[in-house]
Amino acid sequence: WYGKYLSRHYLIKNVYEQVLYHHCINCPPSGQPPPPPPKPSPWTITFSPAEITVEKGQCAVISCTFTHPDNIKPTTAIWFKCRTKDRCDEDKNITFHSETPSKAQEGFKQRVSLLETDLTKKNCSVIINDIRENDAGEYQFRLLNSYTYSKKVKITVSALTQKPSVLTPPLTEGEPATLTCTAPGFCSGTPPNITWTWRGTGDNITELRDNTTIQMREDLTNVTTTHFSTLTFTPSAEHHNMMVMCQVSFQKKYQIEETVTLNVTCEYHLSYILH
Repeated sequence: WYGKYLSRHYLIKNVYEQVLYHHCINCPPSGQPPPPPPKPSPWTITFSPAEITVEKGQCAVISCTFTHPDNIKPTTAIWFKCRTKDRCDEDKNITFHSETPSKAQEGFKQRVSLLETDLTKKNCSVIINDIRENDAGEYQFRLLNSYTYSKKVKITVSALTQKPSVLTPPLTEGEPATLTCTAPGFCSGTPPNITWTWRGTGDNITELRDNTTIQMREDLTNVTTTHFSTLTFTPSAEHHNMMVMCQVSFQKKYQIEETVTLNVTCEYHLSYILH
């Protein structure tokens, strides 16, 4: 029995040593530190957010930053729209080319701009104006003659639901007043068309006599703009409870509107006749 005990003891010991060897086969020799972790890639890109939802007729801002090796000097930015799951960074998919704008697809020419043209600041953000339904999809960034970043950003296009904003000051009979209608969004692309219409009580259309409308724009930055229209008139008693509507049309296809009801304060002069 003692022989069987020794035989079993050495068998168990041998299996135990093999298990230890299997788990430590990639371990450093005893007394040496473990190998350092792999270095992170110098090529990184960050989108904020990674998915963007934008309404038709508005503009999409892809906000992104990137890194690159120290020996690289970025000079040319290229953006691609990925049509399928196949390779994206091909000339046929170019939506923006900072060095040769004519290389962009016909539908994207003059609609895409860099927010920061100095690429040494590592800012790859772009604005896409006059968003259309077929702009939905994934987009990819490349530094010319250097590197295509694998991470992509996704744009989803939804129906236009935002409304214009109509500012109405206090209205007093006989005192000139100005109403202001501001289109939604801050896009620097095709200016929207802003029009005013007004209706009296019931279905009768009532003209605002001696009114003046002016459409203007205010450039907030190099790539962002606000569009608005003013309506100036002199209120009278007949304008009280009149409905004024501001209509905004983008690309002659997408139309939104907002209606306000005028509240005119009338001044009554009482005369007393003494008998």
